[in-house]
Amino acid sequence: MADQEIVYGQGLPTVVDPNMTSFDQITEDIKYKAQLLARETKLSSGVLATVSMGFGIGFIIAIVMMLAPFALTGGV
Repeated sequence: MADQEIVYGQGLPTVVDPNMTSFDQITEDIKYKAQLLARETKLSSGVLATVSMGFGIGFIIAIVMMLAPFALTGGV
């Protein structure tokens, strides 16, 4: 180490461009997965919010369909 001489002012330093293609691919992959997760969460919360109302409406329609023939024929 003692015999190596450090010389200053010799040439210009160069900047190396980073390899951004791999970072861009990883970023796009993360963004795509986050969007899929957000869509799935919105869909499942929307379905869960309307499940009780849909069940109630379906139950009423089923009862009406079962009792309608009796009402139309005179209640045999």
